[in-house]
Amino acid sequence: MSLPVIAITVGDPAGIGPEIARKAAASKQVLACCRPVIYGPWGDDSLSAFAQGRPSAEGGQAAYEAIATAVGDALEKKVDAIATGPLSKEGLAMAGHPWKGHTDLLAHLTGASRVAMMFWSPRLRVVLATVHIPLADVPAALTAERLRDAVELSQLEMPRFGVPAPRIAVAALNPHAGERGLIGHEEETVMRPAIDALRGQGIDVTGPFPADTLFVRAARGEFDVIIAAYH
Repeated sequence: MSLPVIAITVGDPAGIGPEIARKAAASKQVLACCRPVIYGPWGDDSLSAFAQGRPSAEGGQAAYEAIATAVGDALEKKVDAIATGPLSKEGLAMAGHPWKGHTDLLAHLTGASRVAMMFWSPRLRVVLATVHIPLADVPAALTAERLRDAVELSQLEMPRFGVPAPRIAVAALNPHAGERGLIGHEEETVMRPAIDALRGQGIDVTGPFPADTLFVRAARGEFDVIIAAYH
């Protein structure tokens, strides 16, 4: 079998991304499992156009173009997957782009209507209900609809990651899950009713649980995926 082709986007050329991409593409471990292709400026000559460590409109545009090209090639089946270097959100904004990170940019480029950011490891998987907004804005953004979307999408897609019947747990927004309204009301007014409705659909979801104990429980194998209220 031929090895999969993996696009590596360098992220912002003024950051650490190009160095990481270059080293990854030359790694024996990487080359043993795939054929890496770097997208974006990564050589010394091309990187000399960007002041290192300083976000700029030029850097933000270069990062955007690398991602857009890689996504186009993925949609045309020229590459099998994309690994991304870190973006500068400031650089993207300076270049006039409205996206706050890879998640919403990839959704735009692919035309996807339902998306979620997931952090994955063999022991712990975390899906975010809200992404890249100020912490002060999270309570208003954490609607029952948004929480349901995150849970339903996790239920639908976790089989792709080898979990055919995911046990989903929802992390509370407030400390101690709000203590029944004493230190926050979102758990009782928004989160618990949404979870009850999802359980009525046959989804194995429980919570909201205090985050300080939930992550330990999930890492020990009690749950397959956590829905977190914020990034």
